[in-house]
Amino acid sequence: MRIAQSSGDVRTLTHFGCNVGAVSVQVWFAQDEVSMHPGDSTSLSLSVENVGDTTESYTIIAAGLTAAWTTVTRPNITLFAGSRDLVEVVVHPPAIYSTTAGPTALAVRVIPQGAPDDAMIAETIAAVRPFDDRRITTLQPVQRGRRRATYEFMVENQGNNLASCRLHLVDASNRVDGSFNPPAVGVAPGSAGLVRLDLRAHGLLRRAERQLNFEIEATEPDHIPATGRATLIQSPTISARMVWRTLALAAAVVAIVLAWFGVVRPELRDAAKNAVGNRIEELGAVPEATLPTVDVTVPPEETEQPPLAAVAADDGEPVSYRIALDVGVTQERSESISVPPDSQFLLTDVVLQNPNGDFGTAQLLRNADILYEWDLGSTNSANEFQPRVSPLPFAPGDNLVLAVECDVAGQTTGTGCEVAALLGGRLVPVNE
Repeated sequence: MRIAQSSGDVRTLTHFGCNVGAVSVQVWFAQDEVSMHPGDSTSLSLSVENVGDTTESYTIIAAGLTAAWTTVTRPNITLFAGSRDLVEVVVHPPAIYSTTAGPTALAVRVIPQGAPDDAMIAETIAAVRPFDDRRITTLQPVQRGRRRATYEFMVENQGNNLASCRLHLVDASNRVDGSFNPPAVGVAPGSAGLVRLDLRAHGLLRRAERQLNFEIEATEPDHIPATGRATLIQSPTISARMVWRTLALAAAVVAIVLAWFGVVRPELRDAAKNAVGNRIEELGAVPEATLPTVDVTVPPEETEQPPLAAVAADDGEPVSYRIALDVGVTQERSESISVPPDSQFLLTDVVLQNPNGDFGTAQLLRNADILYEWDLGSTNSANEFQPRVSPLPFAPGDNLVLAVECDVAGQTTGTGCEVAALLGGRLVPVNE
């Protein structure tokens, strides 16, 4: 049993009581020490005894550093002289990084209403246990490339103990691998560390676009790993344009070879024979019957190469746009961006971001025409990728509109829906 101390005069009391002097109340906790896990509630029993000669009313309040965690179920009680009562004290340490792990003093103050200066303090030891809350936030959840891409992500520690994590790339299909910089990171409570991933994809020749999903994992022995997801959109290594150019070049080479052996070379040989024969007849040196056959090869004349297949127009430069919306529950809202007046936008990638798992409807429009519509509650991940086979063109001045109708917030503490759309493609000048 812990000793109760007066907040006025310095007095010492024990449960079995010797000389209590002018003190009219004695208080103590039934537990000398209690273990607590942040986020959970723990009940303690506080004994309050009136050791005076008259009936007294008492006010019980939380005190000390743990006062914000402590709730007294009955803050006011009245006791007859010589009687005792038990009061339940509920302690709920919050699961946040500032809740320091380790022993801390938990105290309550009992104030007699008739003699406030004789207030007593009861204390016990609360051992706060450590807890983990580690997260990975990918800064570029979707990247496009043929073989390589660089991702940056944050390793966040919202727990109350130091996180010392080693990073791993998880891909069950074994289609990608990579290296982390740094390969391990230490993060203090309430802090975050930046890590870069250089990703490499396997396979050399590919005619079609493919989507590679993988996970980033931060692990520490005897702790729950933190996981983040990302996607690589691999462009074809052999494009359809290159195939057609190669076929056109091969056809041109075959045509030149056939023209040389089938037309030009025979004509040159016949011309050379005729020229030699005519010259011999003019000189009259040898009868025609005795003339040997002469095979004269004349260098071929310059021949015009057939034109190759028409070269496609300039594809422009790659660009990306992001439209983000914060919409209140049961409300609708839209946001838009406009294509520059001197360029055409070719949309190739659409990624819907619903990080909190909100419920509602999202639409992507070109001006007033609906191009995509999503049921937010049916999305499979925080980054929903919509692949395209051919680009979707937007004329100069067209509007790219994201409209969201929020039904229910995905987080219990949320007040609305947080939805965004990543739009990737190429911007092609129209006046060139």
